[in-house]
Amino acid sequence: MAIVPFLLHFVAGLMLERPTRGVTTAALLQRLEQSQPELVSYIQQHADTPKNRALLGHIIGVERWAQARLRQCISGPSAPDESDVYVPAQDVSFSDLRTAASRTRSDSVALFSELSDAGMPLTRTIVHNQFGALTVAAWFHYIVKHSMLEARKMR
Repeated sequence: MAIVPFLLHFVAGLMLERPTRGVTTAALLQRLEQSQPELVSYIQQHADTPKNRALLGHIIGVERWAQARLRQCISGPSAPDESDVYVPAQDVSFSDLRTAASRTRSDSVALFSELSDAGMPLTRTIVHNQFGALTVAAWFHYIVKHSMLEARKMR
């Protein structure tokens, strides 16, 4: 086994899968819902700079990409893609990016509810481009953690 894929799989297990082991659907939904005001509050504190605009676009793009991956649970597999496809246009205002970030998180909450209502097990796996197969629970944990890790880079 090549070392880089092994390390990425190992990191995914520690950082994404382990925190979601045994978590209930209700608890995971609560984490996702509670992350929205935290993210929105955090990004509201920062100014419109090229770096912050790029970070916020990246956060939105990755979350939308994750949503597309998770929708495969309902619609079936789709062609592999990258998160770049989901990043808002560069000319979108910072205010509109803030709104889009909040709306995107609301869409993640709605998608989680849709998957839950459809009886989707949290243990079903979907492939992540870097980390390999992740459970549905780990994907939603990834959405929450990724956005805050990236938002903390804002200055």
